[in-house]
Amino acid sequence: MKKEKISIFFLLLIGCTGIWTIYSHFFKEEKREEETMTENEFIDFLYQHLGMEEMHEFEDDEEHLLETSYQPMDLEATDFKLKTINHGTIKLSDFKGKKILLNFWTSWCPPCKEEMPQLNDFYVQEAKKLNVEILAVNITDQEISPEEVNDFSEEYQLQFPVLLDEQGEVSKRYQVLTIPTSFIISEDGRIIEKIIGPVTKDALLEKFP
Repeated sequence: MKKEKISIFFLLLIGCTGIWTIYSHFFKEEKREEETMTENEFIDFLYQHLGMEEMHEFEDDEEHLLETSYQPMDLEATDFKLKTINHGTIKLSDFKGKKILLNFWTSWCPPCKEEMPQLNDFYVQEAKKLNVEILAVNITDQEISPEEVNDFSEEYQLQFPVLLDEQGEVSKRYQVLTIPTSFIISEDGRIIEKIIGPVTKDALLEKFP
């Protein structure tokens, strides 16, 4: 077991070293006046120089989005209680009687950035009359710092509750392996569908008639 851990560590180290070498090669001229590179710039670098195209807005370039899959389910939603970015707390069971879109995301995830304006528009324009609540659970243990979540929320002017999964416990309970991942929960507290990948406002209108 110890040898396996050492091997995995060295593989990760080699991988990170390789990425940093490529980064240094391409950016040493462009970044000579800056000491650091922002997180968004580094993500853009990976897309531009590792054979991946930069993500665009939904309406501009839909073919570049992570393909979204829909998996029907029928099981009771596990209750949880999390802090919010507004220093309150929210329990999932507080919203029993409403339909819920439970969304797991991180601030550095490009498909998450693509879907957030769509979720926000749906929430502001449609959610109340359709008896829908959106709970956006940030997988905070995968963030650089909690401040990144606040900055993201302010940048996208998110109107729905943003919850902080600081230890990653809730994402593990819900077996979230890909981000973004969302769950549709019925009024009686049962998960009826799992959505892997970004969702659009139009898709949500179909899911919450």
